[in-house]
Amino acid sequence: MKVKKVLALLIVLLMVVSLAACGGGGGGTSTPNGGGDDGKVYNLIVQNHDPATSICGQYVEAWGKKVSEASNGRIQFTYYHGGSLVSAAESVEAVKNGTADMCWSAASIYSGQFPISEGIMLPLNGVNCARYGSKVMMDMLKEMPEMQNEYKDFKVIQLSACTYAPISLTSKKLEKIEDFKGLRIRAAGSTVTLWAQALGMSPMTVPTPETYESLQKNVIEACMNDWHNISAIKLTEVIKYICDYPVNCSPLFMLMNKDSYNNLPDDLKAIIDQYSGDYASEMAGIYWDSTRAWVYDTADENGVEIYEPSEELVAAFGSVKDQVHKEYIEYLNSKNLNGQAIYDKMMEIIARYADEYKDPWAKPVKIEDFKG
Repeated sequence: MKVKKVLALLIVLLMVVSLAACGGGGGGTSTPNGGGDDGKVYNLIVQNHDPATSICGQYVEAWGKKVSEASNGRIQFTYYHGGSLVSAAESVEAVKNGTADMCWSAASIYSGQFPISEGIMLPLNGVNCARYGSKVMMDMLKEMPEMQNEYKDFKVIQLSACTYAPISLTSKKLEKIEDFKGLRIRAAGSTVTLWAQALGMSPMTVPTPETYESLQKNVIEACMNDWHNISAIKLTEVIKYICDYPVNCSPLFMLMNKDSYNNLPDDLKAIIDQYSGDYASEMAGIYWDSTRAWVYDTADENGVEIYEPSEELVAAFGSVKDQVHKEYIEYLNSKNLNGQAIYDKMMEIIARYADEYKDPWAKPVKIEDFKG
């Protein structure tokens, strides 16, 4: 009997040692920091609320593959796609409390939690593609202490932006500003809602996974979903027209649990650092911009007409810029922030890349364009 108890105790101890070596959620390991190869494999749990086949799923796995290869397999990732670990709205908290080691998500999902990041989705701010927005987001993080404060509880892998959201319509081709009055439209985020309201639309909050059904059942007549969303959730099955106007980009991020990062040996932390920041952000920008080409290339076969708004309609869309931007400044003020100073700094950063992205679609953007 005593022998059996000893054997049972040894098995338990071996399991504990094995788990510590292999890692898991909330940091994956309790091994103290070290400078060199400790011979252990660290498994990191990654939460992604979009499907594995989406550009989000492709991106996080491609990024993870580069990190794993650079670490000679000592860093491994377990991916929970499609919100199979927690819901989209719970992703950030899951990383914070250690349920997940990392997450990919969009700041716009957590309205009010990342108010400065929401500035990238401010309509008419000049950002016209994901590559542009991703550079702006990283510069804002580097140069704005207030932005850094938004992410103080996390190890930031990257901040980026999705490609812009055009206006997708179910049954009517809207060509005059009068046509948009009262339009029931999905608007994701506070600043986009302000813009839609200022133009007389009726913006509605609809979770991304429910957009398809809401359009299908005529709960909404239109949506402002980015090109990636249009392709990922097959909106081309329920829309007939796309007004190709760059309403806004949305702020994206990959965040890591601080303990998960700090508990890695120094050499593995260095690899995470190497593939974080500008590297991961530039990669994201190209991945997201690549989705626009797919929607364009398949529009005819899907029975979708993509059209550019007239100069008159563009002017009407822009007529509320001052009003909407002022309301965003006031929104920041309501968060006990210096709204005007933050807005001015953001617009300064946006302006520095205006010439580079004057014509971002001169040639189709493909994933293969990332040479990192």
